[in-house]
Amino acid sequence: MLKKQVFNYLLLLLFLPLAFCQTVKKEELVTIDANTIISSEFIGNGVEWSAYPHADADDAEWGLLMTNKKWETVFKRLNYMKPKIVRVLDQANWRYLEGIDKDGNPILNFENQEMHALYKLLDYCQKNDIKVILGEWGQPYKVHDTHLKMQNTFTGATDPKWLNSIAEHLNYLVNTKGYSCIKYYNLVNEPNGYWSSIDGNWDEWKLGVKKLDSALVSKKLKTPVHVIGPDATPFNNDKSKYTGTEWAKESVLQLSNVLAAYDVHDYPTKEFVRSGEFEKKYSAMISFADSVAKKPFILGEIGFEKYVDENIKRYEADPFASPDSQLSVYDYDYGVDMADVLIQSMNSGFDAVIAWGLDDAMHTNGDTGDKNQLKKWGMWNILGKELTGDAKEEDIRPWFYTWSIITRYFTEDMKIVKTTGLKLNKVRMVSGWSTNNHVTFSIVNNSSKNATFTLDTKNLQNKNFKKFIYSEKNRPVDGNNFPKAVQTNLSFTSDSKQITIPAKSVLLYTTYNY
Repeated sequence: MLKKQVFNYLLLLLFLPLAFCQTVKKEELVTIDANTIISSEFIGNGVEWSAYPHADADDAEWGLLMTNKKWETVFKRLNYMKPKIVRVLDQANWRYLEGIDKDGNPILNFENQEMHALYKLLDYCQKNDIKVILGEWGQPYKVHDTHLKMQNTFTGATDPKWLNSIAEHLNYLVNTKGYSCIKYYNLVNEPNGYWSSIDGNWDEWKLGVKKLDSALVSKKLKTPVHVIGPDATPFNNDKSKYTGTEWAKESVLQLSNVLAAYDVHDYPTKEFVRSGEFEKKYSAMISFADSVAKKPFILGEIGFEKYVDENIKRYEADPFASPDSQLSVYDYDYGVDMADVLIQSMNSGFDAVIAWGLDDAMHTNGDTGDKNQLKKWGMWNILGKELTGDAKEEDIRPWFYTWSIITRYFTEDMKIVKTTGLKLNKVRMVSGWSTNNHVTFSIVNNSSKNATFTLDTKNLQNKNFKKFIYSEKNRPVDGNNFPKAVQTNLSFTSDSKQITIPAKSVLLYTTYNY
């Protein structure tokens, strides 16, 4: 009996490790699946960049503060970022609309000082092959034009006088000046908002879009410029027949034969993004659009919700910030959050993502030109010394780091492909694969703990990578304060590689070497 008990005990010891192995789940590899494409029409990412309407001319609110030296500093920083697309938000009476003649017709001037500021911006985009979405806030009299006295000149988004002025403007830009970089035109910023000149009137906006499209076709532009929309925001206007999300859906259903691309805006809470719900929301929206009429879908503005207690306290304490500001732009964490929302946006299927905005010096609240009411959302304030007395405001802010490396190294010749197997909380990864087999992948860890996973590297062998890191304690920069690789000539020689990413950090690996 004793011998039998000993035998059974030894048998148990023999098979216990095997039983234990069977109950422990084998670690799942994280895999870049180059054959499963999320976005085949990937344009690339960029920024909202307006031509400094308060500082672009001798008689501008601030005078001609945008000197050649200021422009060159901005150009140098953008040279590093390499944006693939920019949104230029403008206004007729900032540029080419100089008044109304005795017959009530618009007086247009395409060679004034203000237009030459726009030409500086467009020259840069043309030279660097950057696609441009050009557009106007809305009906001209809705914005500061007390000196033009045009409050009752236009009757809304369907007014032929305004739409024909826009068409003449684009005719001059494309046919006379030769700007082939202008690809899209956006009629009215966030038309479903109570703050827009449309005030949520879907029918007016829809008819205006159709009339503008016809006006542009009639101009026979050498390089076609197409209307984009709806440019809607999730913040609903009670007067509108549709919610913000429904504006996007109805644009697909009712205007797919007019709109060349779809675009929306969002300013989610940080918690909504960190939870991963942002990606789920927009994956569903883009999937629906693709099922009806597949065309580029662009996130035309992205930032974070400004009306939260912490931010309200900060902008109220800042003598130069308006309530339309996000003071987190000064914080290290904003670089992580903006990388997180960018990665989720690309994984959801957006073909381009545009950050709001490049520079504090572009816009003021209500566009009055009050330097104590700056819209502080930028990567810097290029007029910091002139407007606030503090030259440090002109320095590059932390979130430039992550937005610029992801924009720079996810190129327009890439397809965004599926990444599978990454199931760690608040850890996300996006991957791009180019037609000539360049690879970029970026990982964000928006949790409070370090994270480790195993990457399947079989299809990454025989490639040379650079590695970038953005962490609280380690984010290398060069002499210009531009991101610098922490490791070069990195290769994967085995079939798998363990990747560790610190808490609240971003990693990027790329085979590009420019």
